[in-house]
Amino acid sequence: MSLSVKILAVISSFTLLLGAAVPRSSEAVQVSRIEISADPVGSSAEEAALQMRKALKAHTSEIIINVDNVSFSSDKTERQAQMQALSQSMMYKAFDETGSGTEGDYLRFAVRSYKCSVSTSGRLTYTVYYYTTAEEEAVLTKKLNEIMNSLNVSGMSDYNKISTIYKYANSHLTYSDDLDDPYVYSAYNAVLKGDAVCQGIAQLLYRMYNDSGIPCRIIAGYSHDLSGVNPNGNHVWLIVKLDGIYYLLDPTWDLRSKNGKFRYFLKGTADFDSDAPQLVHVAQNDNGLTFPDYNSDEFHTAYPISKYRYSPVTYTLGDVNGDKLIDSVDASLILAEYSRLSSQVAASFSAAQSKCADVNNDSKIDSVDASRVLAYYALISNGADISLADYIKTH
Repeated sequence: MSLSVKILAVISSFTLLLGAAVPRSSEAVQVSRIEISADPVGSSAEEAALQMRKALKAHTSEIIINVDNVSFSSDKTERQAQMQALSQSMMYKAFDETGSGTEGDYLRFAVRSYKCSVSTSGRLTYTVYYYTTAEEEAVLTKKLNEIMNSLNVSGMSDYNKISTIYKYANSHLTYSDDLDDPYVYSAYNAVLKGDAVCQGIAQLLYRMYNDSGIPCRIIAGYSHDLSGVNPNGNHVWLIVKLDGIYYLLDPTWDLRSKNGKFRYFLKGTADFDSDAPQLVHVAQNDNGLTFPDYNSDEFHTAYPISKYRYSPVTYTLGDVNGDKLIDSVDASLILAEYSRLSSQVAASFSAAQSKCADVNNDSKIDSVDASRVLAYYALISNGADISLADYIKTH
């Protein structure tokens, strides 16, 4: 169903700075009022974009914006370019990152295409096409809530959250070769059908990470084969924030390898492609219009990426979160891992964590291990001076 969205937003000194892609005369378009609704919603460009974001999240197919009192060029060609720049700027603002898994890049990659007719009277009419319907997104949300509940990532360390979600993607998804099917470009197909191309896989993980409290962005670009065997191809991958800095992930290439080894997990800019140096990732910007300029200083400042791969913390017996303490938190994490394993859900612990979680060395992680850790914590809290290994031997 098509909807006409009208939002009244009074905007003072709304300046467009879109770079060389727009004629110089249109770099400062002053807008005193954007009418996108009948009801006043505020006095800023951000609030106007918020209403547009809501329309996009609802998969609205037609969005109409009336722009009044704009100082456009008298030249027809330049005036058209100015209006086009305004239409792109509004769409770009609607895609701002908010920390929500269903907004930002998720929404950007939910749009299959759009066109905007621009009238000289100041009317912008967006026609938007999506990969999925609003109803399908509702089905996806329900299913994804079930998946996230089964993964039980709340309470995990950030590293374990990232690892658990990554492992889920690699064990449950396959790469689709049917590039003519629009659904394979969506998180919906990845979850409901179990297969997708890089875009759908990245969109899914973006949502799972952000909604788990892990800041994440999707990076668009292409893969470049230095050997010349395979042609360049459009590609997307991810960055996630861990311990104050971002690291690179490519779940698509890891799941396509089908060998269980993660060559593109939490890597840095200098070693992202070190395991397969003939095939490299190249970020591609879109002149700062509807997609970010991933190579800009502004983007790098906002999202500083490590130069080298992440070095995980060191775990010791009983200390499964690597904070150099053995306490009730470790016991809770061991119990949660036991619950996951008992439910035949993918393990979240690394091999090193699993070894340190099995405190009684019986080759399984269960409630006994959690109880031993909790009892040990109670003992040392009362002043006892004994190692966990010695405690296990005598109890």
